[in-house]
Amino acid sequence: MFLTCWYCNVEPLADPTLFSRGLSRLPWAERREQVMRFRLEKDRRLCLGAGLLLAHALRDAGISDMCLGRLSNGKPILKNSPDVHFNLSHSGTLAVCAVSDQPVGADVERLQKADAGVAALCFQAAEQEWIFQSAAPDREFTRLWTRKESYLKLIGTGLFRSPGAFSVLPGSGRPEGVRFFETAQNEHLICVCTEENEKAVFREWQLPPDPGPCGT
Repeated sequence: MFLTCWYCNVEPLADPTLFSRGLSRLPWAERREQVMRFRLEKDRRLCLGAGLLLAHALRDAGISDMCLGRLSNGKPILKNSPDVHFNLSHSGTLAVCAVSDQPVGADVERLQKADAGVAALCFQAAEQEWIFQSAAPDREFTRLWTRKESYLKLIGTGLFRSPGAFSVLPGSGRPEGVRFFETAQNEHLICVCTEENEKAVFREWQLPPDPGPCGT
């Protein structure tokens, strides 16, 4: 079994030349179109960076045929390598891509302010207590949110299932049969959710100043 979670800083794509070259090297026309549909430059950088990171991560996992499809719930898959699973996320200045031979969900969030109103809607009472009685409520708020988001992405429902319907407290307070792997990078928290018997490796990929074919 394997699980690698790649992450990269997308800020180099603020360079118009690098952005243009990166866009031309995306192996998916649909992704290129998706990038350019964003109105804000920061959102374009995140979407492009996540796509470049995905191509790199798949090549690193030995995938050469990158033809993508979608499940009925909209989750993207590799059409010709159904035994390889991946999940993307981006926030702030970081893009994240988890690749595994088991279903996987990933989320990254820039550190957020602990909002009592949002917490009341999205977290159970014990989770709210955990957050607001901690020494770092902003960090714990963001941490529990990335756990919930990564779990919902693992099971394929996204936010169609209420994040307040289940607990993700550290220790025993988490959905049965899954594990969370976490790391912090540059004011961002990353969480990967997968089955109990997985092990995760976090690896950084740096966007090159002048990228060759995507993923090199």
